[in-house]
Amino acid sequence: MEEPFYGVELLLFRRFQQQPSLWYEWLDHIQKKILSQSANELEATCANFNTLFSKDDSSFPSELLDIIRDMIHKRHKHLIEFVKEEIDREHRRKIPKYGETLMMRYLNLHNFTELSLDSMFKYGDDTRLPREIFRCPNVKYLSLKFNSLEYLPCDVGRMSKLEYLALTNNKLSVWSLPYSLTFLTQLRTLYLDNNLLDALPGFLPYMSTLETVHRHGNHNYFKSTFMWYHTDVNLRIIPVTCEAQPYGQYESLQFWAAKAIIGSKHNFFEDPTIVPVLKDYIADIYRLFNICHHCNKACFTNSNGFKVITFKNPYLGNTCVPFQHWACSRECAKAVEIPARLEQISAARELDLRYEIYIRDCIRKFSTCHHSYSMLSCASVRRSDCEHSCRKEEDLIDSHLKPAGQSSLIRGRKSCKKHKHHGSSVKSKCGCEIS
Repeated sequence: MEEPFYGVELLLFRRFQQQPSLWYEWLDHIQKKILSQSANELEATCANFNTLFSKDDSSFPSELLDIIRDMIHKRHKHLIEFVKEEIDREHRRKIPKYGETLMMRYLNLHNFTELSLDSMFKYGDDTRLPREIFRCPNVKYLSLKFNSLEYLPCDVGRMSKLEYLALTNNKLSVWSLPYSLTFLTQLRTLYLDNNLLDALPGFLPYMSTLETVHRHGNHNYFKSTFMWYHTDVNLRIIPVTCEAQPYGQYESLQFWAAKAIIGSKHNFFEDPTIVPVLKDYIADIYRLFNICHHCNKACFTNSNGFKVITFKNPYLGNTCVPFQHWACSRECAKAVEIPARLEQISAARELDLRYEIYIRDCIRKFSTCHHSYSMLSCASVRRSDCEHSCRKEEDLIDSHLKPAGQSSLIRGRKSCKKHKHHGSSVKSKCGCEIS
């Protein structure tokens, strides 16, 4: 089984990218300590952190040494292999490609398929996720639990092979989840437990591959949304007013082209006609827009619009789930809400019909079933129903006993009234005796 990429690795390389001088100093330190050793000596050295870093190594911050200690304990083989690659790269003076960073080279070298990034950040840390982790093309499992994330980057849409995404115990709202999640065409399981969601994003029902969505722990927030369940169509369309702000630095042709691409809901990450630098630019400004869930239009988050509440019953095993949409106009809001309302009414009628059929079936079974201690008399049961029930049980008993070599036990059918019977008999569920 392949080993995952851990949070300690992310923290280490993020720190080195923020302070390149520390990386080169650390690289030189490692080179002097271990690269001249044999394989057996190297294994023994890496197993003991103190042989690599003594108390005299005061040039490294203490918190960085703690991260390095965890890294060497978990991943010394990966780390040494990467150090050798970097030294060889320095000797060849290889120029990095666009977007190629230290962390990106480490991820590409080991080709991870699982990213286990739970509980990485402490209180007050910068919880922004680096773009590099979303550029791993073969990742199928991504866990970001307990990280106090306030939003999920648009770059998550790059992970075309992702099947499992865990966002449990963060600070995500319905607007913190980008529309680019719809680009994940192989996503099957999504965990959104213990966040700040008052509803699920309205684009989730469009993701046909989703099989499981966990939303537990958002009950206090979901409860406030269910008050819209029995309201009129117009009341479910809620105007959102904002104070318009000047565009300023965004008034450029590149910006308006990116805005049009975002509004089209097109998977620009997979489009070969869009250059990588433009893809990064679109991802950077993605959070500046709300995308209409009906038409192909993207509007600034500080512009007026409409919030639409719909309900789906059932949804992936849940009885009733609220969804929240954004619409650029009242016409688009009605185009989203009215079909959803009709679907909700149809689903409710179907559930009522199923419940009514279930109740009738229970009443029928109860009325045709009689026990000796029951207050109901067999005389109150229609004779035809009783005989039909008896006949079924006689055939069933006969079919079970015939293979054992016994002759048929069905000799005659007695009435349902109380009589004394001699010899062996079998009592049916309705109280009739079959001699």
